[in-house]
Amino acid sequence: MTDNTKRRAVVVDGVGTLVADPALLPDLWMLDVSPHLPDGDDVIAMAVNPETAQVGPEDLDRVPNLRLLAATSAGTDHLDIEEARRRGITVTNTLDYCTDEVADHTTALVLGLLRQTHRLDRSVHRGEWTVGTPRPRFVRGATLGIWGFGAIGRAVAHRAHALGMRVQIHSRRPIGEDFPEYTQVGWDELITTSDVLSVHVPLGDETRGRLDAQALRSMRRDSYLVNVSRGGIVDEVALDAALRSGHLAGAAVDVLATEPPVDGHILSATPNLVITPHAAWISELSIHAPFRMFAEAVAALPEEPDR
Repeated sequence: MTDNTKRRAVVVDGVGTLVADPALLPDLWMLDVSPHLPDGDDVIAMAVNPETAQVGPEDLDRVPNLRLLAATSAGTDHLDIEEARRRGITVTNTLDYCTDEVADHTTALVLGLLRQTHRLDRSVHRGEWTVGTPRPRFVRGATLGIWGFGAIGRAVAHRAHALGMRVQIHSRRPIGEDFPEYTQVGWDELITTSDVLSVHVPLGDETRGRLDAQALRSMRRDSYLVNVSRGGIVDEVALDAALRSGHLAGAAVDVLATEPPVDGHILSATPNLVITPHAAWISELSIHAPFRMFAEAVAALPEEPDR
C-alpha cells in the first residue's frame, strides 16, 4: 500500500445510534458505515457495534490487512480478541464514555420497579384507575444489591445512597476503605437479601448464565432484578419462569442475549418485565464518543504497518 493509497475505516452499525464524522479521520482515510461486516484488503480499521455483529476468525480472514479492531462499547465479548491479537491486530474498546448515562438509566429502572411507574402507566392506558399489585414501595431504606463495582457500579451506588437506599456490593476485589457507606457481601448474601439486584459485570466465562434458575429462586421473594450489562448473564427462560410464578415481583432489562430479539422471543410476553432496547448508554453526548475514540485510535496507528 503506497503512501497515497486511501485506507478504509469501517463502522459496523446496523442500529444507527452512533454518529460517525469522517472529518475526524486522518488524511487519506475514507469512511464506510455499514450494517454488515466488510471484506477487502483496503479495510485497515474496523469498529463494531455489539448489537450488530460478532467477529470471529472467518470474518478476520476477509479483511487481511486489518490493523485495528475496535468495540464501540466497553464490553468486547462480541470480538474474538485472542485471534485478533494473534494476527497482530490492535484491539481497543470504548471505556468510560457513558458511565453517567448507564447509571442514570439503571436508577430510573430501579425507581420504576419500586414505585411501579411502568405498570401503572400501562394500566391507565388500558382504561383502568386502580393501583393493583405489586404495590409501589418505599425507596428510602430499601436494599440495593450491586453485582460489580467498576465505574458504572460505583456511579449507581452513589445515586442509590443519595436516595437513602442501603447499598451492598458483591465484587471480586475489596471495595476498600473509601466507601464506608457501602457493605461488601458474598454472593449468597447478595442474592438472598437484596430488594433489588442490579447487574454491572462484563460477560465472560465466570458470569455467563450465572443468574440461572437456581440463583433466581434464591433471590428474596418479591424482589426485583435489573440488568443493563449483557443479556447472556441472565438465563432468560429461567427469568420468564421466575416472573410468571410470582417469585420475583418484577424485572427490568436493557439487554438481551440476542439483539434485536427474534419474533416470539421468550421474554416478549413476560409479565412484570420492563425491556428497553439497549438504550442505557445513549445521550446527546455519548452517541459521538465511540467514533471519536475510534478515530483517535486510527490516528495513533503507525504509518508503516509491520505485518
